[in-house]
Amino acid sequence: MSREERERLKQEYKEHYKQLLEQKKRLAAYERKAKVMQSLREIDPNPVLESFQGALQAVRERIVQAEARLEVYLDHNASKEGGVSLEEIQAAEDFTRKQKAADLLSEIRAEMGTIERDLESRADSLNSEKTMQPAEKSLSNNKLASAEDPARTNAEVNKTIGRKKT
Repeated sequence: MSREERERLKQEYKEHYKQLLEQKKRLAAYERKAKVMQSLREIDPNPVLESFQGALQAVRERIVQAEARLEVYLDHNASKEGGVSLEEIQAAEDFTRKQKAADLLSEIRAEMGTIERDLESRADSLNSEKTMQPAEKSLSNNKLASAEDPARTNAEVNKTIGRKKT
């Protein structure tokens, strides 16, 4: 057996061994997946659903009790004072209006804060710089520029604000 033949066989063995390892990894992954799927099939959802239903029923009972207490309280106060006064109703309505207005104002402030931060981030991302660029050197353009703009003191320089033209 020559040296070249041994090297060739060695390379074939390496490739074959890599393929075996890859297949073993795939098999292990499929086995894990099968175990998880089997475990999910074996889970009985009835106890979980029953406990959820029990908790939901307990919440419903508490709501009914609270409503009953509220009714008894209102009936008791209505019979005592002859009902709820108009002033109390108006005070309650004013309070709810003020609360709604405060909530709306805080929402608007929060939205404006996010909008302001968004605009600031956009402005920071823009690369703007103030530059001074010499005007075109032709003599006729200098005379025209100074004649067109009497406020210009030096026709040699153009002032630009914004992005530098490349």
